[in-house]
Amino acid sequence: MVEKVNKMRGPGRDTAGTLDERLDRAIDTLGELPVLDRTLLRVRQLADDPESTTHELVVALETDANLAANLLRFANSAMTARPVRASSLHQAVTLVGRRAVGRIALEAQVCSFFERAPGGGGAARGQLHIHAVQVGACAAEFARRANSDSNAAHLAGLLHDLGKLVLPGAFGAETLDAIASTTPAGPARVIVERETLGVDHAYAGARFARFSGLDRDVVDAIAYHHGAPGDVEVSKVARCVQAADATVALLNGHPTDDELLHDAMDELGLSPSLLEEVASAAMPSVVADREGPSGLADQVSRLEREARTDDLTDLANRRYWSISARQRLDGHAGTVLICDVDHFKRINDFHGHHTGDFVLLEIARILGSHGMAGRLGGDEFAVLTSEPDPHGTVATRVIGDVARAFPGDELRISVSIGMATATRPGADLSDLLKQADAALYDAKGAGRNTFRWAA
Repeated sequence: MVEKVNKMRGPGRDTAGTLDERLDRAIDTLGELPVLDRTLLRVRQLADDPESTTHELVVALETDANLAANLLRFANSAMTARPVRASSLHQAVTLVGRRAVGRIALEAQVCSFFERAPGGGGAARGQLHIHAVQVGACAAEFARRANSDSNAAHLAGLLHDLGKLVLPGAFGAETLDAIASTTPAGPARVIVERETLGVDHAYAGARFARFSGLDRDVVDAIAYHHGAPGDVEVSKVARCVQAADATVALLNGHPTDDELLHDAMDELGLSPSLLEEVASAAMPSVVADREGPSGLADQVSRLEREARTDDLTDLANRRYWSISARQRLDGHAGTVLICDVDHFKRINDFHGHHTGDFVLLEIARILGSHGMAGRLGGDEFAVLTSEPDPHGTVATRVIGDVARAFPGDELRISVSIGMATATRPGADLSDLLKQADAALYDAKGAGRNTFRWAA
């Protein structure tokens, strides 16, 4: 775990000791996390035990005056928005429900810890306790629907921004307030933290959680709630926190990482159309208090379109084309074509980017008429046909259509194409793309404006 977190966004090798020591000093100042408190663990155990009674829960709570006070205060807070106020622990347990007491007690302790942390009230932390409760509730709901560990997801959601308590102590509140003033939240803040400090709040929070003895799934979820390197396997618990953080951000009109949200939902086996439902189930008072619809449905529709469609050409983007192509190849044979516009940089340099965009739009139109087309990036496109096409009929037609679409001397456009065939259902798309890409380079080496088969 330590190696993975360091690899992701930890300090560089030359400064690792200095930066980590600063983080550790800040962690020492913050003190112990309350989530492993013996009384709290006993309360949570009783709350999860269907054989326990309300009286047993109240007795356990009364052994810790601070926990009891925090629970009562939290149960009556505006955050929970309950219509009836509780005047005693017994009433609080009755109002919130015995099974929910463990979770609420945990939220109360975490919120109290966030509020007591040195240097609170600055821009760098904001309403951290409110955000923590919202993300924790949504993460637990995502976990429930994805058959994952809802308790671990809830705890990780509560603590995902734990590093925002650590960084001001390590680098100064003024420095972090300046970062938060320009980039208050979302993926942009993470980038600025890394560039300015050499480390971000996800790394700092994971370090704190690991030193506190929390489970690996919780530590990993904190470390990777803004994403992970491609070679790191991300757990379902971490995916729940990623989806929850994005959901709360969307609900509050804050920027989020659309691609990360869709990756998380894909891995959880859930549709983005469920975001509104999850938010309503996890935070009913928050969603109900909004005037009119929460806006999540419209945003989800936009995100789904953006997650699938290339902005310029309206073809499938690389990610969605790859998903669709794999599904198609799962039951059928076919041919993959990679198509590259010849000398495209020269077109942009001599005729301008508006002309370059026009060329890409026209190429996209042509390719879309010959198979399942997508834009891989830049001037590179992919097409999947439903037949093996041993004679290169589709490639020949594409090259001819492009020549007819751009016949003039001023703007003569051609394409080079590499092809690879899946002779049996279930062929590996990654291998086909590599083969087609190698064939494309052969076509360019042969003088362009032609096609080549994979060897």
